[in-house]
Amino acid sequence: MKKIFKISLVLGIVLLAMNVYAVAVNFSLHNQFRQEKMISFGLEDEDQISVSIYDADDKLIHTENVLVDGKLVRSYDLNNFKEGVYYLVEESKTKVIKYEVLVLDDSATIMSDPLSEVAVTVL
Repeated sequence: MKKIFKISLVLGIVLLAMNVYAVAVNFSLHNQFRQEKMISFGLEDEDQISVSIYDADDKLIHTENVLVDGKLVRSYDLNNFKEGVYYLVEESKTKVIKYEVLVLDDSATIMSDPLSEVAVTVL
């Protein structure tokens, strides 16, 4: 029983450390579960952010408004997505960032560099 507790404790610490790393960078992205077609990314802001996923034909597949108060990690399961290219768009009051997501038969990957990044000017 002690051995199981120790293993669970070590595993919990490792997972916590991975999550802390994920939110340390503003709009950082990484694919934590490559085999499961899951994408994860961190948001760091003090604002409401709109996260949307579009297919290659610019058809909206998913949208979500997220209130970020400091740091937040979001994960999306893409197992039901067909193979192809999708776009993840993060929109806040100050910028709009668009990432390319490649979904294959057994994996999903966010391209590390933004496809586009536009600063929004407030009048």
